[in-house]
Amino acid sequence: MPVKRLAGKDRMQLDDTHIHMVDLLRRNGRLSIAAMAEQLGVSRSNAYQRYDALVEAGVITGFTATLDFRAAGFGVAALVFVSLEQQRWQEFRERLPSVQELEYFAVTAGRHDGMLLVRAADVAAIHELVATNLAQWDCIKSTETVFIMDEQWDRVNLRAGFAGRALRSGREFTDDAVLGISRITSFVEPGEENEVER
Repeated sequence: MPVKRLAGKDRMQLDDTHIHMVDLLRRNGRLSIAAMAEQLGVSRSNAYQRYDALVEAGVITGFTATLDFRAAGFGVAALVFVSLEQQRWQEFRERLPSVQELEYFAVTAGRHDGMLLVRAADVAAIHELVATNLAQWDCIKSTETVFIMDEQWDRVNLRAGFAGRALRSGREFTDDAVLGISRITSFVEPGEENEVER
């Protein structure tokens, strides 16, 4: 469920209590303010104020349910790496919402331009997606599919590295931003600098 973002500061300085609050909500989005206040060691009004500030600054953007995908009937997951026609990124992005199997997409550096995490009932459904559906997209030059054999999932501990740092507001990233039109195609290992063609 998306959270309504209010007008506010462009940046928010997060302290350890903010980080702890976000970690608690990421583990249980239904946690009450009273229970949060108790675990944070702050008053209920302080917890409300901090929660509202996180929403207003766009740090918290929404709440969702986590699933056991196998129990829900999605028995197979795969990473589909795509290489694109570089002038057709907009077309590719506009078509992504039509991929019903898509859980996550990322622009990547290196050999491929992007990665799709897809889930389906079985291998045949993934094959149908890649070989029949995506193969018809003129903006895609090639794909490489890697099936996921096992998964172990956990959340990053935000308190490990972000306490006290200013985070950029979501308002700094607009729909007009051009993403994915440049990529890193090679890396130079230490000691090989002199071997790079000049």
